[in-house]
Amino acid sequence: MSDSQYQEVVDLFASAIPEEDGAQLSVFVGGKQVINTSTGVDPASLINVFSCSKALSGIAFAHIVQSGLINVDDPVVTYWPEFGAKGKTKITVRQLLSHQAGLPETRVGIKNSQWLTDHEAANLLAAERPLWAPGKAFGYHGLSIGTFMSELAFRVTGKTIQQYFEENVRKPSGAQAFLGLPESEHHRVAPLLPGKIPSAEQLKAYGPPENFVPGPYNAHVFAGLAPTAGPEADYSLTATRGMVFGHPAAGGLASAEGLATVFQWAVGYGQENSGLDKDVIEDFSQLQVNGFDLVLDTYNMSFGTIFMKPCGAKPFGSISAFGHDGAAGAMVFADPVGEIVLGYTVRRFTYPGGMDPRIRPIVKAIQKIALAAK
Repeated sequence: MSDSQYQEVVDLFASAIPEEDGAQLSVFVGGKQVINTSTGVDPASLINVFSCSKALSGIAFAHIVQSGLINVDDPVVTYWPEFGAKGKTKITVRQLLSHQAGLPETRVGIKNSQWLTDHEAANLLAAERPLWAPGKAFGYHGLSIGTFMSELAFRVTGKTIQQYFEENVRKPSGAQAFLGLPESEHHRVAPLLPGKIPSAEQLKAYGPPENFVPGPYNAHVFAGLAPTAGPEADYSLTATRGMVFGHPAAGGLASAEGLATVFQWAVGYGQENSGLDKDVIEDFSQLQVNGFDLVLDTYNMSFGTIFMKPCGAKPFGSISAFGHDGAAGAMVFADPVGEIVLGYTVRRFTYPGGMDPRIRPIVKAIQKIALAAK
């Protein structure tokens, strides 16, 4: 199903993404679904969306804040006293959830089983001294940001962020996007596929410089994580389907339409009501950090509170847009300029990881049509 006005975008999508890669695209403009298409996979299939899970959790966390249960500018210890160990009493919730707290990992390292056990990783991180002075730098808290959201949610609601999302976001929106998948839905999962060896052109365009050596934070944080591609890959961190332990930073399973539906519900473009107040959206989507990311070892990253912001490396919208990408290539975002909401999923890992470069011209084409219609 697609609006005829956007047929050129559907054609572009079909030509850019081979069927063997298995991808879905869903777009709302002004509250109307104008594209819902796929190639090589059923549009209703559920695909692991990796860090797009942060965006789903982020919508739920923003709803908690909107409910008045948390003020993101309060110290974390206001809600989680044990977090104050090792000089962390002044870290605010906003710093913690914008990759500034210096807690992407512990010095000893956290095991997969601990990341997936309620409260265990949170307790380990709460007892740790930050790896850098909070607020003096930032680095991607790839898994811990989900753990932090869930622990804070539990402290003020008695529910994990997964449970809160299910009750207060997924069910009201009707979205096919899950943070932990009920057994009744397991048959809908389209398994991930290993990535291909990048071409010379891809390496030149997106690869690191020849003299690239991972920095100490990058090497430390990623040393203990399960591999994310290949036929022998361990997807236990990301594809866990149980309702309790689908990790809130990387364990989401969704269709592209499911991702887009959550965001359209939250922003309410073209509709009388929205799941989140405009002021809350603007606050969470305001840029908090930009520049060199200590963990990802890149000079070009931007984040708001929880959500990713557009930048040169992730060109997905205006200065007011917000969303998140996923390791295999998935993407979800909302942009009030054009009132665009987009969800994209892909089964096969794409190079170089994160927002699939092949959807950049697709996003531009959507923006062109949406803005011309205004």
